[in-house]
Amino acid sequence: MALLAVIGYPISHSASPVMHNAALRALNMPNRYIAIEARPEKLHETLKTLHRLGFKGLNITIPHKEAAAQVAVVLSEEAETIGAVNTLKRVEDGWTGYNTDVEGVVRCLSTHVEGRPDHVLVLGAGGAAAAALYALWRMGAERVVIANRSRGRAEVLAGRFRNRLGLNIKVIALEGAGREARSAEVIINATPLGLTYHESPISPGDITGRHIVLDMVYSPVPTPLQRAAARAGAQYIDGVKMLVEQGARAFEIFHGVEPDRSLMERAVRAWLERRGGPG
Repeated sequence: MALLAVIGYPISHSASPVMHNAALRALNMPNRYIAIEARPEKLHETLKTLHRLGFKGLNITIPHKEAAAQVAVVLSEEAETIGAVNTLKRVEDGWTGYNTDVEGVVRCLSTHVEGRPDHVLVLGAGGAAAAALYALWRMGAERVVIANRSRGRAEVLAGRFRNRLGLNIKVIALEGAGREARSAEVIINATPLGLTYHESPISPGDITGRHIVLDMVYSPVPTPLQRAAARAGAQYIDGVKMLVEQGARAFEIFHGVEPDRSLMERAVRAWLERRGGPG
């Protein structure tokens, strides 16, 4: 039996064990997936210990994605550009780092966007936002705008994607996100707002029925952004879809087989409903 885990701080909100274990059972694979809480200052030590114990693979969540990229002995091309990982696969001398959030964003948006995305607003400038930017570059996005509370952090991120990939990108303050949203085709929430804070990164009135909204947050109850999108009649892709798509890609990396995505999604939604409401 091989052991796998998701690591974060905090970690009790994570549906990854439910999702991965459901897929493992369906394939009759005798592996076990657990959740491990690790404080930021203990991450390096935790990763070394789990490698020594023989863990096969790890998923990395908030707030460790960027720090884990520094620990990996090898990075995939997208993880190296993004500077953040959410998946670590065991190799002899450490961990190989991947970023399956990229595949998650591409698969989520591809079912709603025809051709290349025109004008995309990305809320946030952390590891999830960086993965979204890489995905948008892969999809050939025409114009991308980042809105973030820390403008300096967003400028660094934007500069990296301009210089390395030639992405057409600009940065605005989070206060201007609502005005920008009104002319955007796609809105991606890559902040924890809705998960750790019961607020929306933009005003409900800034969302209209013509928007495509991808919320990378999943929660036991509808997030404020989800409720606003529903009221406006926007095309809304919730964080469960994102979780399943990135998780399915991680599963393939760990085990070399494709899992049943619909089964994984049902497992997550049932778990969230037991915790307090639909995902």
